[in-house]
Amino acid sequence: MTHPVRTRFGLREDERGSVAVLFCFIVLIAGVLVTGVVDAATAIQAANRADTYSAEAARAASIAVGPVPTGGSADAELAVTAARGYLEQAGAVGTVSVLGPGVVEVSVTVTTSTPVLGIAVSQTRVHTAQLLVGVTSGEGLS
Repeated sequence: MTHPVRTRFGLREDERGSVAVLFCFIVLIAGVLVTGVVDAATAIQAANRADTYSAEAARAASIAVGPVPTGGSADAELAVTAARGYLEQAGAVGTVSVLGPGVVEVSVTVTTSTPVLGIAVSQTRVHTAQLLVGVTSGEGLS
């Protein structure tokens, strides 16, 4: 009967290299997780930028109309011009819609590519701003 020969580190001859294989699997899994986290963070950043751009453009549009909107085409033109001006200055792509007197909807899409895999990520956010008229409490416009 022969006994397995132990090496200097206490491993048998048939166990040599098993730690290297395990280490390769751990490194591979860690690499996949890091890649996923970094690329997911890019998608979250794109969503945050789209959200900020759409909210600020809607706010600019409602402020441009003034405290007492008339609901005419002049107000609509002012709102659209202000929102588009903000989007242009921010370098964002979006659409501006006037839904009614003092009510503006802005939709912004931010597209970027992930840094590790280079996958295109597109995030769209929509914000609606309604100008409230009134000195102390405000009243909604319909």
